[in-house]
Amino acid sequence: MTKIEIFEQVVAMMKQDSSTKKDLKGADPDMYRRQITNEMKDEDFLYQMRCYLASFGIISHVSFHPKHRQALGFRLRKFENRLYILNANPDTDLRVADQIILIDNQTIPAFYQVYRDYFVSETEERQYMEWAYFVAKSDTVTLLRNGQEQTISVQETKLTTHTPAFEYKQLSEETLYLKMENFFDEEAIANLYQESSSAISTAKNVIVDVRVNHGGSDSLYFPLLQYALSDGKSFKDVTFSDDGMEILYTKRNVELRLQDFQAMLRQEDISPETRNMLEQFITELAVNKDKGYVLYDQSDEAILPDVTGQAKPEKLFILSDVYCGSSGDNFVSMMKAFDKVTVIGRPTLGILDYSNCCTVDFGDYEFVFPTSRSLAVDKGQGMNDKGVIPDIFIPWTPEHLERDIDLEECIKLC
Repeated sequence: MTKIEIFEQVVAMMKQDSSTKKDLKGADPDMYRRQITNEMKDEDFLYQMRCYLASFGIISHVSFHPKHRQALGFRLRKFENRLYILNANPDTDLRVADQIILIDNQTIPAFYQVYRDYFVSETEERQYMEWAYFVAKSDTVTLLRNGQEQTISVQETKLTTHTPAFEYKQLSEETLYLKMENFFDEEAIANLYQESSSAISTAKNVIVDVRVNHGGSDSLYFPLLQYALSDGKSFKDVTFSDDGMEILYTKRNVELRLQDFQAMLRQEDISPETRNMLEQFITELAVNKDKGYVLYDQSDEAILPDVTGQAKPEKLFILSDVYCGSSGDNFVSMMKAFDKVTVIGRPTLGILDYSNCCTVDFGDYEFVFPTSRSLAVDKGQGMNDKGVIPDIFIPWTPEHLERDIDLEECIKLC
């Protein structure tokens, strides 16, 4: 398929098959038709496609990217017109706490004005993916390192990240710490629960760190919810913030989602629970194909187990930040409903207004768009560009690079 044909397919899907179509029209595609040619460089094509899709203002759940993406090897955060490096592989030549002040000899504010069409979000803390892209593609960056200004070329990493995505450790006799960076690695999560469940059920305080969480499947965090129940209470005693959702069923998006689910079913290591859930989704797709928007009815679903809360843990803390999204958003939102839970940190990414995505294979590229729509949008209460608000807000400052301020505040409350 040619570049022009890919662009036209994406435009058509956003108009017809994406659940955003009721609310978001995006930029006039003619602006980009004049820019896109079959002969243009792949990188230029990718840039134009991303600028077009950025005009819809939906982070991650509307995206266009190379099928085989190269890891950047670093993570950053914008703060007061500087880009702070939070972590980095050594071979990138970036270091933790580096402060980038120029990209290709342009200040950060000036650079943003030139390339602002590429940025999806209007909020600075949610622009970290775009800034990381530009830093990685730059010829040079000028930065402050240990108080000294220097100019370097950021190198493409060849290393893999060795930081464990899951961790549990005893911070004290009374306090247990869990880190979960995703809800899609089913085997690793099952192992974490198996190793830590007895410790969780006897700890006075439990801290769950999802400040970085790349989402996944809601069902994989359900086992944690029982520990958030107060003594003697059941899930029927908890009022969750749920405005409901509707799902857009078109002929094309149903066929695409069926392909995704059938591929998942072919995986050998999925659990019986996940298999049952996928089979239920497949049935719903077949029944509702080409019906347009259909209200999602989960009244008959026994989603949460019939369990009773225990005395331990007495307190449960959730550490959150903008790098937590999708199912991570949902996890933090659900946890806020429990009396013994306190969420500490910063708002999550906030990408659940439009979700339940499907993937389109365009050879060297993949296009992702959503098929569900939260009814909170109709009430003006969507989470886009807002995220899930913590109970205790701790603004990020460069001091976070020197010590874990969020965790320290948690421990004070234990």
